[in-house]
Amino acid sequence: MKLILTHANADFDAVAALLAAHRLYPDAIPVLPDRINRNVEHFLALYRNGVTFVNQADLRVRGVKHVILVDTQRLPNLRGLKAGTPTTIIDHHQPFGHTDLDPHTTLISEPVGAVTTLLVERIREQGLALTSMEATLLALGVYEDTGSLSYGTTTPRDLHAAAWLLEQNAALDTVRRFLTLPLTQDQQHLFEKLIANAESRSIQGHTVIISAAHVPAYIHEISTVVHRLRDILESSALFVAVEMPDNLLLVCRSTSDALDVGEIARLFGGGGHSRAAAATLYDRSLDDVVASVWREVEQRVRPLARVSDLMSYGAQTVRADQRVSEVAQQLRRIGHEGFPVVDDTGRIAGLLTRRDADRAMEHGLGSLTVREVMASGRVTVQPQDSVLLLEQRMVESGWGQIPVVDENDRLIGIVTRTDLIKHWARAHPTQPAQPQSVFTSQQMAAVLGGPTAHLINITAEHAQQQGVNLYLVGGVVRDLLLDRPNFDIDFVVEGSAIDLARSLQQAYGGQVHSFQPFGTAKWILDAHTAAAVGAAPEQLPHHVDFATTRNEFYEHPTALPTVYRSSIKLDLQRRDFTINSLAIQLSPASAAGHILDFYGGLNDLRDHLIRVLHSLSFVDDPTRILRAARFEVRLGFTIEPRTAELIETALPMLRRITGRRILNELDLLLREERAEQALFNLQARRALEAIYPDFRISPQTADRFEVARTQLPPWPFELPGPPVDRWHALAADLPLSALPGLFDRLMMGRRTAAALLETARLVQEPGELDAVGVRVSRIVSLLEPINPTSLWAGWLFSPSDMVRERIAAFMLNWRYVYPVTTGHTLRQLGVPPGPCYSVILRRLRAAWLDGEISSASEEAALLPSVIAQETVSDAP
Repeated sequence: MKLILTHANADFDAVAALLAAHRLYPDAIPVLPDRINRNVEHFLALYRNGVTFVNQADLRVRGVKHVILVDTQRLPNLRGLKAGTPTTIIDHHQPFGHTDLDPHTTLISEPVGAVTTLLVERIREQGLALTSMEATLLALGVYEDTGSLSYGTTTPRDLHAAAWLLEQNAALDTVRRFLTLPLTQDQQHLFEKLIANAESRSIQGHTVIISAAHVPAYIHEISTVVHRLRDILESSALFVAVEMPDNLLLVCRSTSDALDVGEIARLFGGGGHSRAAAATLYDRSLDDVVASVWREVEQRVRPLARVSDLMSYGAQTVRADQRVSEVAQQLRRIGHEGFPVVDDTGRIAGLLTRRDADRAMEHGLGSLTVREVMASGRVTVQPQDSVLLLEQRMVESGWGQIPVVDENDRLIGIVTRTDLIKHWARAHPTQPAQPQSVFTSQQMAAVLGGPTAHLINITAEHAQQQGVNLYLVGGVVRDLLLDRPNFDIDFVVEGSAIDLARSLQQAYGGQVHSFQPFGTAKWILDAHTAAAVGAAPEQLPHHVDFATTRNEFYEHPTALPTVYRSSIKLDLQRRDFTINSLAIQLSPASAAGHILDFYGGLNDLRDHLIRVLHSLSFVDDPTRILRAARFEVRLGFTIEPRTAELIETALPMLRRITGRRILNELDLLLREERAEQALFNLQARRALEAIYPDFRISPQTADRFEVARTQLPPWPFELPGPPVDRWHALAADLPLSALPGLFDRLMMGRRTAAALLETARLVQEPGELDAVGVRVSRIVSLLEPINPTSLWAGWLFSPSDMVRERIAAFMLNWRYVYPVTTGHTLRQLGVPPGPCYSVILRRLRAAWLDGEISSASEEAALLPSVIAQETVSDAP
């Protein structure tokens, strides 16, 4: 056993050195002392999954062969650690004590600001990779012991180490967060007042917060309180006014160039720069100053919205030389109000609206070309253009959809009136917007664990290198925002999802399975992948999915969708419910962490509502009815009234869905912890009978589900788990006469259907199994062909004690009863081989089971008469 130890009351330098030494000596155990500093304790409470330590209290010391001691030169008191154990000391302090070292001790000490620096240098020399979390902890060690590289003991080597850790993706925001000094008691009281008094307004799309407070005595370093307040209250600009006995202090902070707070501070006699400023005022009231600041902010904040903030990347186009009749149906099917028209060079030639196409068709002019009916002109904008210019182009042209082109005049996307309306709503909300707009890597790690969060970061870095926009989408985003772990990781790429997946495979191993028509790929992770990202295989999901942004339309209700490439906005539009239409942007880096919510998903998450995105959602895909019931019970949400109405309207569509699709959804539903409640809700909405008229469950279904979760039979048996156990519970509950038709409707596999029918017969029509006086051999012949899971379910759910006892006796004893005689015995006795062998052996087994014989000698005595009887009956 090798140990890595450090001193008690460990700070970040000591704990970081433990981790770094473990990377250099992977066969040694890093031991966390019983006492660590409060900020270190807070860090480990959040990110313990991303680093590997053993608590000293949990350590059982046996046969220690070597100790690596870091950030101290004195061994801690550790029970079981013997004197004279070979020890390597790695430290940055001056040697203390005797100059002559113990012969078993080696000292490595160099004059640097942090011992972590020494270890980082060796990690770098050996070419060892670090995860972002590991690099961050090591950076905390360097920054803490060097006063964020400002102490006089800081050396150039510390700066080089810190720079290299940044290259390994150390998060400086996290470093700053855990190195911030705690507030004094007076500062804390002021901080609480300011939190309570904070007023937030959305001005030109920016969140501005002003908070004011009176204090009875002078407070030092109010700027420290403001910094803490700024970290808590996410805003574009923050103004804090504190009235003290002798003066009033105004502190101004900004996080963007939208508002020059230095300019505002100068209006009040102060100064500073555009992001940080302050002013001291005399003879002015707190209310007057606050009102004046609001007026100045309203006048001076600058809108930063650009076309790139509103547009959708990718756009469906039509060619100018196409016939109107060819494109009219396409416009109706996809539902867009208009399509950009391109000429033979691929440049914009005009816009064809659905209204103009429909009018041409109504007048019998479908044979005309698009060029002859379109709104002609090259009305375009570029991503960097202002929203004001976009508005001007819309007013001047009358176009409701403006193509977005790059610097080479090539179409890259589109921006619509609807985009403009939504932008206006965001910039001028009826009340200040509260929902979180950014989701950080640290938050992701707290929910999913460090390794999975690191895998997501790696994927984002590859997307950044390839110049494609990457988004985390769907259920994992929903559950992240609800603090629920979900390792079903789905990425959407504005670019080639398949290329991104393959580049990750080349770098980190695994396998990629792609489907070119849909532009999708599945990256299956393996042990090589886990090692490459610095994780154990069980710490990562089995696979992650990639999809190219796409939209879809349905040729007819209940059909599978027809898919075409699109933008992230339209990709999210095809989702089932608003809470599943959220996305977290991961690249480019400038937009990383931003939550995309085009369809009100954040509000519905907050209000615990399940809402479809459009009124034909259930008509397009009726299986969403089952999905709504599944999310309703899983999340504890409510199906909002309009969505419930749409479910009722779409119930007849369930009859037109293939049984296999319904069965897949039912399997997923039956895996839910409260599956029985979902079924009851579906039955109350008449959805089960819409699937099959005799699909009806009883109140005892819930009891059966509960028993099936936990009840083991008296024989060795592994519970099947959902959905198998729940299907057997349903088979026991549903009328036997209804099951064959239901299983045919669901296109259930023959073997599965047969097993469920066996369960139903055991419970509902046991026949001879529940009759008095039936021979044991007959019972065995009835039970032996039955599936073991069906026998468990029959034993579990049968209302008959006799049936239960007979199934248990069969599984525990009767099935193991066989005669001593074998086919070899019969051959030795001269019995000609043939069908009579099995008949003779069955007869002997029945004699044992029915108590006619109970010993080998009795079997030997019976055997001649059985042979004689069977060979006579076989004679010609």
